Amino acid sequence: MPTKGNEEDTDLWQAYVFSRFPYLHIKKKRWTDLIRRDNFVPGKFSRLCSRHFVDGEPSVLHPYPELFAYNNYKEVDDQRGKSSILKRETTVTPHSHTNDTDVREAPNIKQTTSRSYLVDGEGNCHTIFLPVSNEVTVETTKNQTSSETMFQMPLHHEYINPIPYRPTFCDSETQTDLSMNDIFELEANIKQMKFDQENLVKTEEKPCLTAEFVDKITSTDKNVSSYLGIPSVMALLGIFAILDKASPSLKYWRGHEGTHHDAKYQLESSTKKPGPSRKLSRYNEFLITLLKIRLALPSFLLGDIFGISESRVSQIFSTWINFMNTVFTPLLKWPNSKKVRKHLPKSFRTTFPKTTCIIDCTEIFIQKPTTPSAQARTYSTYKQHNTYKMLVSITPTGAFNFVSNLWCGNVSDRYITEHSGFLDNIKAGDEVMADRGFLIRDLLLERKATLNIPPFTKKCAQGKGRCLLSRDITKTKKIAKQRIHVERAIGRLKNFKI
Repeated sequence: MPTKGNEEDTDLWQAYVFSRFPYLHIKKKRWTDLIRRDNFVPGKFSRLCSRHFVDGEPSVLHPYPELFAYNNYKEVDDQRGKSSILKRETTVTPHSHTNDTDVREAPNIKQTTSRSYLVDGEGNCHTIFLPVSNEVTVETTKNQTSSETMFQMPLHHEYINPIPYRPTFCDSETQTDLSMNDIFELEANIKQMKFDQENLVKTEEKPCLTAEFVDKITSTDKNVSSYLGIPSVMALLGIFAILDKASPSLKYWRGHEGTHHDAKYQLESSTKKPGPSRKLSRYNEFLITLLKIRLALPSFLLGDIFGISESRVSQIFSTWINFMNTVFTPLLKWPNSKKVRKHLPKSFRTTFPKTTCIIDCTEIFIQKPTTPSAQARTYSTYKQHNTYKMLVSITPTGAFNFVSNLWCGNVSDRYITEHSGFLDNIKAGDEVMADRGFLIRDLLLERKATLNIPPFTKKCAQGKGRCLLSRDITKTKKIAKQRIHVERAIGRLKNFKI
């Protein structure tokens, strides 16, 4: 439908009446679907001419446009009511034959300007429907079985385009005969190509992010602190120098049984390490350990960055964790009692001047073990969960001076204190502050030390039969005020990332 016209075709369009698209969305969509124009969206000034309506305009019986080229400009009801034989009879009219040629007249057409007629091509050409205005008579010879009536197609509407001819394609099959020698030769060629491809992949240099990444995280003090948790580059190099000097030849961790005895290459400097050489330097392995502790990066990501496998990253991390524990544990020294009292905070000087350490146990949640025996040993009735437990000790200033190994969650505080090695650090005259659960007064008396815990309730005639005296309540508050420091230290230990 043209949006505007010119002087030459003004007379042509005077015979038509243009109808506005309906405002109702459902009716407008129905009009658009019947037009069958790709990517067409009717606008404010879009109109549809009377050629497409049965009554020349939208009516009660025919509110939608029904006459188009794709349906031969016929009503939908008429097409459905007629059979294929009747359609063929109305389209093609038989005529008598002459001696040499067979001339067929065009069928009687009432409105040649408002209908489209069937045009058949020869061979496999598809059938299309086109609008017509002039009739053309075609003569054929007697040998042909049919004659056609063709018409010239005017394109009065800008949205009517000629339908392109689409040829018909046929599939064909070809059988190729191969001998067994040919098949064997092809299989050999395929194997050789796969072998060459694998060798090519191995020889190619794989892009590795190791050098660039290491330079990035160790370039400045800020990057070292952010990525590795070490305050400066000099501190990082100093710590690695201590570790490198402690063990020039480090053996990968393979459990307590696999790494219990030193290998020959570790005892003799002239003996080389057996097996393939390590892909990473000791410095890069040290960085992997710090990255995993600081940022909790997954092993597969560290493997991609440093060009190693995920299992190798896990082995490196286990090795360096145990190695650093061996080297740095002696640095966690038990301070002298005189030095502790010299730097005693003011809050302790007035209330508990002889205190040398504050102890407490903490538990860490773990996954539920698979075996029933392990479940029973690690289940904590206090936490109602499977846990590991450890003993922690701090000085009155808040510094850690003892951290025990991990124990099963159902072990009592007294058992851990007795068997963890904590009592070996207690000297005569020391005073240990703890919670009510640490019933270790007899163990400390053997070393001429004292225990400072909140007092227990005593029998009384009031209430439930047990109560605290006023002086006991005052002492409990004072101990709780000072013992809170160890709980805060444990919180920092669990939440802090190096």
